Amino acid sequence: MELREALSDGHILLLDGAMGTELAKDGLQGDCSANETHPGYVSFIHEAYIRAGSRAITTNTFLLNALTHSAEQQKVDLDRMNRLGMKNTREVAGNDHFVLGGIGPTGRLFDPDGSMTDSSCRAAYLAQAKSLAGAGADGLIIETMANLREALRALEACREATDRPVIVSMTFRTLKDGGRTMMGDRLNDCVQQLAAKGADAVGTNCGKLPLTEMAQIVARMRAVTNLPIVVQPNAGQPHGVETVYDMTPQEFAAGIGECRKAGATIFGGCCGAGPECIREAAVELGV
Repeated sequence: MELREALSDGHILLLDGAMGTELAKDGLQGDCSANETHPGYVSFIHEAYIRAGSRAITTNTFLLNALTHSAEQQKVDLDRMNRLGMKNTREVAGNDHFVLGGIGPTGRLFDPDGSMTDSSCRAAYLAQAKSLAGAGADGLIIETMANLREALRALEACREATDRPVIVSMTFRTLKDGGRTMMGDRLNDCVQQLAAKGADAVGTNCGKLPLTEMAQIVARMRAVTNLPIVVQPNAGQPHGVETVYDMTPQEFAAGIGECRKAGATIFGGCCGAGPECIREAAVELGV
């Protein structure tokens, strides 16, 4: 089965959970070179998600576009590191699981002084998308986007780079006014404009909304689109110096069940949601 069929057939597709917070357990969060310096540990995390029930896993390439501060400061070879991330993930996934090329936000704002323009933003995403698609991604996933303008530039770049499926996931700050991102983008505008630009699936991940409100975001998306909807919540909120997340795997899975009732068909986890959360989600979803 091709990924596009798996996304559109109405069946449940279980993705993986957090990579950054799992890497942080070994002091590697924010390390753009981890695919090269610690490939065994990255693979270990991928393998844990496969064992937990993930049908699709995502490359450790969230920070690997030219505009992220981490990539800029560490001066990594971005094409090489994206391709290494894909190679490492594909070796774990084999031919029995899908691999999504992971694309995250730049962490920048569109500024009048030109530190990020539409063209520089699009160029950064185009280079990353070409690397990931060229290295064999089954599809691409653009995640944790709080700025619709940036998400659209990323999607345009991905659509130019490949005809493979592209998932776009926004982060919402509030349910007020129908749901808004940190930048004030309305939920309906996000869904409609991303669909018009060719997204194969849309959804939400990360952020500070509780899972009950994430389910409401899903329901509002379902009301305005027939596209598949993805939801990848955090495992609650972080606490303490060691950044422990406060939700149990069972609580996480119960929230995933509510998101399924609201209309999502693609599920995963974000910050703090490790393999145990995904294992419980697989039980909740019956996959």
